[in-house]
Amino acid sequence: MSTSTRLGRQLEAPAASWTKTTRVVIVGGGAAGLSAALPLAAAQIPVTVICRSTLLDTATARSASRATGWRNPPTRDQMSALGDGLTNSAAAEQLITEAPALLDWLASRAHEISSVDQDPRQPLGMTLQRTLASVARVQEILPAGTLTIDTHSRAIDVLTDDSGRVSGLRVSRGDGTIGDYLAGTVVLAAGGAARLWTHTTAPGFANGDGLAMALRAGALLRDLEFVAFSPTALDAPAEARLPGETAAEMGPSLRQAGAELVDAAGSTIVPLDESQQLPDDELAIRLADWMAGHQGASVFLDARGIGDQTWQLAPHAAMAQAAREHGINPARQVIPVRPAAQAFVGGVAIDEHGATSVPGLYAAGEVAASGANGASGPVDGLLIDALATGTAVGRHLAQADLPDAGETADRLTRGFLPTDALKGVREAADTALGLRRDHEKLRTTSDFLARLPHEEDFGEDELTGSNLQAVAAALSMAATARPESRGWHRRIDHTETSDKWAKHVVVSLADDGTLQVTTAPLDK
Repeated sequence: MSTSTRLGRQLEAPAASWTKTTRVVIVGGGAAGLSAALPLAAAQIPVTVICRSTLLDTATARSASRATGWRNPPTRDQMSALGDGLTNSAAAEQLITEAPALLDWLASRAHEISSVDQDPRQPLGMTLQRTLASVARVQEILPAGTLTIDTHSRAIDVLTDDSGRVSGLRVSRGDGTIGDYLAGTVVLAAGGAARLWTHTTAPGFANGDGLAMALRAGALLRDLEFVAFSPTALDAPAEARLPGETAAEMGPSLRQAGAELVDAAGSTIVPLDESQQLPDDELAIRLADWMAGHQGASVFLDARGIGDQTWQLAPHAAMAQAAREHGINPARQVIPVRPAAQAFVGGVAIDEHGATSVPGLYAAGEVAASGANGASGPVDGLLIDALATGTAVGRHLAQADLPDAGETADRLTRGFLPTDALKGVREAADTALGLRRDHEKLRTTSDFLARLPHEEDFGEDELTGSNLQAVAAALSMAATARPESRGWHRRIDHTETSDKWAKHVVVSLADDGTLQVTTAPLDK
């Protein structure tokens, strides 16, 4: 008999030693967070942005995406096909319509800041982040400016009043203090949770803070079972890796240049023409299936034939540098690769304005699920999605009648996960929540996660473990509830896609802390 997972509705963090009042608090200083903040600042609405590190050290800044296809975006029918039957047409249309205009705005502002044009072969992320950060810093120092940027701070929990409406945010600041920002509106733009897996291309910030806070606050998580994987991330030798190191992407441009997927003997695993044409989800599952059938064997990219000059050009130069840092000369040696967790496709359920099911709580970027990407969608669209959903939230709130913060009420509390338990959570995710899933492993993982203790006091590592455990438990329930294979969710015990499962899987947290899973029809 399965054990029911019980989580706290709020974490037992120390009491606040300070309080500050504002109108809107935004969690996250990347593309989604800053694009939400700027319309509010322009409307002279007091807004505070909480950033884990600095504005130039975010997941956006580290993204390898070039978003090359979004100046001439896909059609709604193409988006629907990419979404494998779960695409929200209105959300897709909004993304398609907004993308070119947002990229044009970005290019014009970037040119104002620097006269040097962005190389289109370079990743978009750092240009995007530098541009938004520069505009935000100018807004912050204006004499009548209303924007505050709180760097080196981490959100702990969304606060609510006795009716369940947002009343603020509890924060751990870099100076070691715990405090409360009192506000009637909170925007979650904190990214995803791909650090749940051992092998991941996501930065260290992707540890589930936003998803876990939304769940504890009472928000609905939708289609959490869909997680995108990079098919060919660098699988450096264990002795050459640092603990928790982010895996570099050996991206599709290498395959387009002629790099082949082979085994240790040089035999072809996936023919070159297929590896160049297959969508990321199909290629990733092909490689995962091959590795499952060849226990202990490795996959390699043989890029020795693409030429020394090619390695000197963007984006190959960055890939070559990443390989060399691990003792691999890609022009002379084959490159070990494997699928690695990249980004969440599902997330907090939002409407066209970014509103969640909790009054006063909004979400944007990877933490949110607008439905535009359906069950798979283009991973190269994550930056555009962050920019578009963040802008939609900011524009909406800038014109809304924003409520004052009510009196904060306590929810059911629970302590933190011990630090040494996080390794077990990641091992469980690697075993059961990757690209190959089946009922028995999912059930075993759910039982394991349900039995973990939560008796530790607050600490950064304990907060990370507690949030990732909550996300893992919710993902495991969602994956169990969908007995089919669709998009990024693959069940080896249910290999076909079923028309009757063309619907959403929704996970929520009851008042007593019990995880609950339901289904919901597609938005028409």
